[in-house]
Amino acid sequence: MLLDLLEILFPSECANCGYIGRALCDRCLDTLIYEPHTREIEDLKVCIAMYYDPDSILEKLILPFKYNHQKDIFRLFVPHMNRALQLLYFPEEILLIPVPLHKNRELERGYNQAEVLANYLGKKNGINVVNLIERVKNTEKQSLTKSRSEREKNMEDAFKIVGKVSKHGHLVLVDDIVTTGSTLLACMKVLQDAGYEKISALTLAERESFRH
Repeated sequence: MLLDLLEILFPSECANCGYIGRALCDRCLDTLIYEPHTREIEDLKVCIAMYYDPDSILEKLILPFKYNHQKDIFRLFVPHMNRALQLLYFPEEILLIPVPLHKNRELERGYNQAEVLANYLGKKNGINVVNLIERVKNTEKQSLTKSRSEREKNMEDAFKIVGKVSKHGHLVLVDDIVTTGSTLLACMKVLQDAGYEKISALTLAERESFRH
């Protein structure tokens, strides 16, 4: 209710068409196509809510979400990420594990977008969110590295475990965009090295070029 009131008092421009009202107007929101699906990246199962390409509405929203302190934009997409989450069938208790930013980058942005998504999903589903991993290396942005090998090298020794949870649960890594999966795989490796075996991932989107 508070967010709706703020939209009335301080209306935003639609990130796609510029219509005054909210960050994404109803007309543009209706044009987004959600295709919940799974993708296997090596041994990691990733559940994804939609595809996107570099010129899509989603890309126009990703930029202000990450860099312009408009984190409430992505509450619009939580129901669709929740649909993707249902593609993971498991009897164990699950925990949502946000993919972390380096502390310098998080300070610069004001928040970690993966944690924002995880918290929305956790609240909606009554699932605990645990910051189990820390990014200890301030890596170059993955979007600036082109090849899979460059991305994998960029992620070497980038993470460490900073907490402890039961080894019997199912850990679900949460991030916004997956491309080659190098970041998710690096997170999975550090979890596996700590003795965790049941690991999957959930993202809002993957690039259209990876459509099967």
